[in-house]
Amino acid sequence: MQKKDSFADIMIIYFIMVIGAAEAAHLFGVFFYRPVSVCTVIFVVFALLSAVLLLFLSIFRRRKAADRGKVREARGPFSKSERLLLILFVFLVLSQIFFMLAGKNVYIRGDMTVETVSSFLQTDGVYQVNPLTGRPYAEGLPSRIQILCLPMLYAALSSIFHISPNVLVLYVIPVVILLCCYGAYGCLAGSLFPKNRSRQLMFMAATAFLIWIGSYGYGMDGFGLIFSGWRGITIRNTVLIPYAVSCCLRKRYFCLLLCVLAEVCIVWTLYGMGICLLTIPGMLLVFRLRRGAGKEAADGRAC
Repeated sequence: MQKKDSFADIMIIYFIMVIGAAEAAHLFGVFFYRPVSVCTVIFVVFALLSAVLLLFLSIFRRRKAADRGKVREARGPFSKSERLLLILFVFLVLSQIFFMLAGKNVYIRGDMTVETVSSFLQTDGVYQVNPLTGRPYAEGLPSRIQILCLPMLYAALSSIFHISPNVLVLYVIPVVILLCCYGAYGCLAGSLFPKNRSRQLMFMAATAFLIWIGSYGYGMDGFGLIFSGWRGITIRNTVLIPYAVSCCLRKRYFCLLLCVLAEVCIVWTLYGMGICLLTIPGMLLVFRLRRGAGKEAADGRAC
């Protein structure tokens, strides 16, 4: 299995580190009652430090691999079938992005993310008012909901880039999550089919096609990705879980731990938190069954 860092690996790891930076800033605001403007500064500092750390680690790992002679092999030119698969994959991705940006292609029933982010920015405080009533919370919020960091992340990004919460949450973030989704599945394709570019491209084209198909059924991952990509459950299902599976295949346990921690920061416990953690025993069971099947086949050939 490939253990080298690819661009997709770096993108997903930094995405997870940004979630961690938002969680740190959010907890600072919740427990110390600090304004969102201060939390935004803390988020920027942690995000920049994460970028610098990831850059140095990537350079160090590449130099270490070069010293050991494990340099990435140069691949030859694309074959005709590979070019067709690549064109198909790019076309499917671009069509999805165009569909997401073309109009009101969002599903917001029962979702209060935009209103919550707006209340953060308007009051300059974390969960100061109920976005439904515009008044302070009468009974407070469960602590498990208060520590979820996505509203703080979106509020910080909206403040930094001067984008309205409506545009950021409903249009910009879903496109970013879509790209991260394909980055995660790209890592999974490289883990399943190492050094086989044709199968990797076929896997990615099939994934993009299945996402389009799934967008027509409520509750499917494709639907969540195309119509509500800002939600924590969508991020978990389409980014964290496929990347966690690829980490299991490549035995990158530290990155797997990051996926588990990121899920804790964005998904409420009673709504399914822990799927990334369950990926570990699930993959261990697959490895064990595969090892047992291989042993039985070897014994059969010996007989």
